[in-house]
Amino acid sequence: MLIHLIQTVIVMAISILVAYLLSKPIATFIKYEKDLPYNNLNKIENFLFKFLGINKENSMNYKEYLLSLLSLNIIFIIFDTIFLMFQNHLSFIGPSYKGLSFDLAFNTAISFITNTNLQHYIGETTLSLASQMLVIITTMFIGSSTGLASSFAFIRGFIRKSNSLGNFYVDFIRSLIFLILPISIISSILLIFMGVPQNFNPFYTVNSFTHQIIYSGPIASLESIKLLGNNGGGFFGSNSANLFEDPSNLSNYFEMFLMLVFPLSLPLAFGRILGKKRGYTLLGTILISMIIIIIMAEFIKPVGVISYRFGNYSAILFNSVSMLTNTGAVDTSLTAMSFSAIIAFLFSMFIQSIPGAIGLGFMYLFVYIILTLFILGLMVGKMPEFIGMKINPRDVRLSVLVFLTHPLIILIPTALALTMGYAYHVLGSINSYTYTEVLYEFTSAAANNGSSYLGYIGNTVFFNISTAIVMFIGRYLPIGLMLAISQSFSMKDRKKGLEPLPTEGFLFLAILVFMIFLLVVLTFIPFVIIGPLSW
Repeated sequence: MLIHLIQTVIVMAISILVAYLLSKPIATFIKYEKDLPYNNLNKIENFLFKFLGINKENSMNYKEYLLSLLSLNIIFIIFDTIFLMFQNHLSFIGPSYKGLSFDLAFNTAISFITNTNLQHYIGETTLSLASQMLVIITTMFIGSSTGLASSFAFIRGFIRKSNSLGNFYVDFIRSLIFLILPISIISSILLIFMGVPQNFNPFYTVNSFTHQIIYSGPIASLESIKLLGNNGGGFFGSNSANLFEDPSNLSNYFEMFLMLVFPLSLPLAFGRILGKKRGYTLLGTILISMIIIIIMAEFIKPVGVISYRFGNYSAILFNSVSMLTNTGAVDTSLTAMSFSAIIAFLFSMFIQSIPGAIGLGFMYLFVYIILTLFILGLMVGKMPEFIGMKINPRDVRLSVLVFLTHPLIILIPTALALTMGYAYHVLGSINSYTYTEVLYEFTSAAANNGSSYLGYIGNTVFFNISTAIVMFIGRYLPIGLMLAISQSFSMKDRKKGLEPLPTEGFLFLAILVFMIFLLVVLTFIPFVIIGPLSW
């Protein structure tokens, strides 16, 4: 028990330390949306922007920012869908696999561009190496860079008075070229040293007592961005439970570290800009909420041996960190987990902000802050404020809409799957366990998490199309609404002086943690009771 605690403290401490270091360049990119205070970086940027035809002087309002974001992402959805459908004609390396059906290709394209990585296929037997590299790995970079860029624009709304939030293409290039790509390359090299393969051999044939095919490929480069960008989709169908994706306990903890770095860096970057005490308050909110979820997953209902390679504690901790960061990678099958672990994972995806995925998790946290301040304002009879800016009814309505979007896009398709026979057709029966599988499927899609009970058996027209729609709405509607909230704040008058309800310090931290769990429990507990609580 003591060794487990020490290991957890070490990985968390290293994650927070690296996140603190990473928060400095992030804060710089947010504050200096046009010219950076570093001549060498400015030269590189100016060359890239000139080559790509990007005018960094063009600052966008939230509608223009969202439209630019959607345009880039839709281009990749179209490209990925076509490439996967015709991969048998487009594979320039390794053996050719047959093309995917339209519904599966469409689902996979939306899954990866939205940072979800829900996989209704078995990677090693379904995708060619060309598809793994040009579709899967490339789109992972695009999806995570989009999320990080949108958080830059979101934070700007709170630090200045303006009618614009920045230039999406500038934020995207900075996120990709100067942050995610270099860290991913370093991570890939470290993973190779830890035993993760990196080659262009699609498989090895082993002839011993039995004929065996061992699949391989550029696994290290996929693993690094899969975890660093909170993507979660594996090279193999078994994800990080596969020996090649996660060879040892050392790699297991290193992969946890990768999942945590960017989500933990954003509250610290926010603190660098608007006061470190405020940043530490938000970070403390995240860490305490994470501890609650991990305790729920690990200790309420222990199970037998679920991981011979890592041990129960490391395996459940990995899955907990993965769900908390909306990564969705698993190093142990969900079917081995107890009902309390599944409830903990579901609540991680219901909340989406402790710490949540790269960029968006931090943005969701502000929705809870606004709702908390509104409710507290009603209780004490004062107009709610945040950093000297009054929270108006429109801000509250937009926050409520963000909050309610999530249960709606989970529960409506879950009800359709159960009542129209689609779930029965795939699972063979409807009971509390199979209901949980369907609820979990759409929860992971809506939260852009991607972990799933169904896996390749979800490769049906209904589940492919329905989860694709849920993933698309669950990604882009909240981004648009949260950017609208940010621009609303960017146009407010700011007053100096004490806030009516202080939004920094331990008291606000405790209230915010309580309100986050209260709001989510009141919204989702009936559906959890008839699901995993009834096992």
